[in-house]
Amino acid sequence: MTALLVAVMTLLFSFQSLFCKLFSEKYDSGSAAMTSTVFSIAYGAFAGIATLLIAGLRFAPSGITLLCGLINAITLLVYNTAMIQASRSGSYSFQMICMLFGAIVLPLLHTVFFLGGSLSAMQLIAIAMMLVSFVLMNLKGLTLRGSSGRFFFWCAALFVSNGMYSIMLNLQQLSMQGAQRNEMIILSYLGMSLLYAAVQIARDKKALLAGLRMKKEPLLFLLLCCICATLAVHMVLYVLTLVDATVLYTIDNGGVLVLSVLYSRILFKEKLSSAQIAGIALAAVSIVMLSL
Repeated sequence: MTALLVAVMTLLFSFQSLFCKLFSEKYDSGSAAMTSTVFSIAYGAFAGIATLLIAGLRFAPSGITLLCGLINAITLLVYNTAMIQASRSGSYSFQMICMLFGAIVLPLLHTVFFLGGSLSAMQLIAIAMMLVSFVLMNLKGLTLRGSSGRFFFWCAALFVSNGMYSIMLNLQQLSMQGAQRNEMIILSYLGMSLLYAAVQIARDKKALLAGLRMKKEPLLFLLLCCICATLAVHMVLYVLTLVDATVLYTIDNGGVLVLSVLYSRILFKEKLSSAQIAGIALAAVSIVMLSL
């Protein structure tokens, strides 16, 4: 049953990535720089408000949930800002590697050094194989030639923020023994949306209002993305009570990347390089090893 939940969760996150890509391609309101801003505000507001309604408007966070949720709201703001800034100044493949590594390496270090956890030799080998597969699947277009210190700064911010997000989710679930999932999601995502909106209003209110007005097609993809993402994050907080965080994030990130590459091949007719094929095979073997 747990394996099925992890598979469904990974599929939902891959759909989130797919619909986000389709939204970005079809979005034609405001400047290109507003795409991520509008997405972040809408996604955070949808996840937070939908969860609040599901909870019957009940919202009573404990101290640890309040702390973790607010830290995650700020972390998500940093993450989205870093994604925008890094994509403007350097290799997208390299920033993806930094992001994916952060989601696995930092939770692993936190589990081992602060929670007293441990992984078997086979699990550690499988995680190392997954990290290698990330590099292989992003090898196409990977170049650091001409990259500035600014680019590396934002890649480092991506690495840390994605890892911190995963750590905060796990820490809150361990502290509350799986309780207050709704409060954690509301604080993290609605908080992020409000922070993002406040920053953008301070910068350029008119650009935000213009960016929020969009045609039906990008709006549909945005809505589908929000639904998949909201369901997926609920599943993450539940599955974290059943599976080691490092193992879960390794399977999830690897599975999403593999599915995203396959979507690109099937739906967008992009050719797979030999490195990508090797990366997919390595990731598949890693997932099997972690599932044993």
